[in-house]
Amino acid sequence: MSYSSNDADQDFIAAALPAFISEAVEQTEAIEMLLLELEEHPDDREMLDSLFRCAHTVKGSAGIFGLTKVVEFTHHVETLLDQMREGLVVLGPALSTLLLKCNDKIKFLVATATDDEADTPQEKEERADLVIQLRALTEGQAEPAEPEMESEPTSSTPASDATRWTISARFGPETFRNGMDPLSIARYLGGMGTVLAMRCSIEAVPSLVNLNPETCYLSFGMELESTASREDVVGAFSFVADDCELDVIAPETPGQKLARQIEEMPETPRLGDLLVSVGAVTQDRLAEVLSTQQQSRGMPAVAKPKLGDLLETQAGVAPEVVEAALGKQQKLRETGTGEEGRYIRVQADRLDAVINLLGELVIAGAGATLLARETREVSLIEANLYMNSLIEEIRNGTLGLRMVPVGETFSRFRRVVRDTASSLGKEVNFEIIGGEAELDKSMVEKIADPLMHLVRNSLDHGLEPPQERIAAGKSAAGTLILSAKHETGAILIRIEDDGRGINRDRVLQRAWNRGLVPQGVVPSDDAINMLIFEPGFSTAEQVTNLSGRGVGMDVVRRNIEALRGTLKLNSVPGQGLQVDIRLPLTLAIIDGFLVGVGNSKFVLPLESVVEVIESGGQHIKVDATGRHCLELRGAVLPVVRLRTLYSVESSHTERVSVVVVNSQRGQYGIEVEVLLGQQQTVIKPLGRLFKTLRGISGSSILGSGEVALILDVASLGDLVTGEAAITRSPGTVSALAPP
Repeated sequence: MSYSSNDADQDFIAAALPAFISEAVEQTEAIEMLLLELEEHPDDREMLDSLFRCAHTVKGSAGIFGLTKVVEFTHHVETLLDQMREGLVVLGPALSTLLLKCNDKIKFLVATATDDEADTPQEKEERADLVIQLRALTEGQAEPAEPEMESEPTSSTPASDATRWTISARFGPETFRNGMDPLSIARYLGGMGTVLAMRCSIEAVPSLVNLNPETCYLSFGMELESTASREDVVGAFSFVADDCELDVIAPETPGQKLARQIEEMPETPRLGDLLVSVGAVTQDRLAEVLSTQQQSRGMPAVAKPKLGDLLETQAGVAPEVVEAALGKQQKLRETGTGEEGRYIRVQADRLDAVINLLGELVIAGAGATLLARETREVSLIEANLYMNSLIEEIRNGTLGLRMVPVGETFSRFRRVVRDTASSLGKEVNFEIIGGEAELDKSMVEKIADPLMHLVRNSLDHGLEPPQERIAAGKSAAGTLILSAKHETGAILIRIEDDGRGINRDRVLQRAWNRGLVPQGVVPSDDAINMLIFEPGFSTAEQVTNLSGRGVGMDVVRRNIEALRGTLKLNSVPGQGLQVDIRLPLTLAIIDGFLVGVGNSKFVLPLESVVEVIESGGQHIKVDATGRHCLELRGAVLPVVRLRTLYSVESSHTERVSVVVVNSQRGQYGIEVEVLLGQQQTVIKPLGRLFKTLRGISGSSILGSGEVALILDVASLGDLVTGEAAITRSPGTVSALAPP
């Protein structure tokens, strides 16, 4: 069986390219974040090393697929990054901007890897200009070697410092089905140097009767003479690492032997301990070197000698041994616990399908429990209770798979803030707080665009230019904070700046002019603030590339409401604006508290329920929306009667209950007639006809087959307290009267 044809290569590329693109996107995003962090810590060697590795990984992986454009351009970037690691080039704002532009080009080349037409003459010209700038920085420091992409194995000339690698690769049976081609890997290895010998083993190939053409039975051995490092050779097998037994061996010098021992030894965090344990340096000699380093305290960071350099010069430790020890330390830092984490990539739609099936399992489990209770068989009821507890554990574990830290999304805005502030001529200190807070991945993806609008709005409208800030007694640089934290079963995302705040007079005047508010009517401050989210509303005097068309903020509100989230603005004129976004942690399954009114069923998120008290009965007077008040432990508790609010037919039960819940406006009560207890609730979206129904965020199917509506605690809280602001009708806004 031969896979040397162009058709086989094309099949290999088509099958495996999505995996490369996914990995390359992650690496380019990491490059961007590292560059932005290095602007604040330009001497951080660990980040410089990580930056170089990211670029090197993209280049190496692209080489496997023959993506010459990616390799050639990334090679120039890699050369400059290598010189930055050596201290020959110092990172500054101009260089950081250049590298960010180069990273954008790498992203473009990766995204258009299979589309030659996308690489227009203009793109090529821009890329060539960047290469000229990169070479101008590296010339005189190091000669940038051109990558050898098209060289045949027999045409490579071995260098004097080349290593003779002995490679043994045994491919797993799923290699072909996973879209991998062993011959393409062998060809890529040949481009690294000279192939001195090549052996292909067919011992595992069965008889023709038992042979499966989709199963891989191959393995090969190779003698490769190359200047490439072991990491580069192993990197050629990166896409088959989970389905290949690989050995890469080279004749060992004494220094290489020590380096291998360091790599194989148990986890030891300190550099000196690593070297002493393998006999590379004595304890006394190490103490002398540490004493020399101790004397350098107080010196500038750039002039301080590194421990590794001192070990080489004073203790005579071989450079490759020091490099191996430093590499071991880096692995410890990246893994945290010293043990490599094991990850597997799963397509999002497959995980969504599992979540959907789990939702159906929850509904079926609830139905089985109802039937078991009707039989009154104790053993059957107990079996169902045990089954439901297992379903709950599966639910929690499965939903946890989709929970990701929001910090990754927040970090993307560093580049946005940097570039936008630069274009506006403003100075901004950007802070991220609470990036470890977790949110459902599907929601993280959908919240990115609204956050982008809000961040840009703060930069454009909120923060003042340096001269205006100084005149107002503020620092020249503004502050923009993006934070997240968990709060009563939801996540609170806050965008806060110390700018000029909302000019309510201007907003109200514009609302009068556009007919959004009747002339002369002055709504509450909260209602005026929320007017900026009305369709087409803008206070900008002129349209710019960033704002002024009145569409962005309306999109923000609609997208957040589509996620069952709420928005709240807190503006202090002259001091700043605070935008609070509250979102449910997941869009799939929640723990709910089931209640009944008449023949209707409603579900409250269990995290918001505080307690249940007895109501005063049906004789209490309520307003048209069902609002009234009760006394609870000496305090007034606002209450909303669901029967009146939603015009539910009921037998007017004399004894009713009030479920006390927490909301962003404080505690309030929801008057119901029947308490049906706790149960897992599968969230189903509402139809288009019911999306504007106030106080309802979704629906659920009960085990009995009935439909229950899920109450939106936040919007009900707005209504019951009377602070809610506004009822929308075509072209008008009016305030609701308090209870």
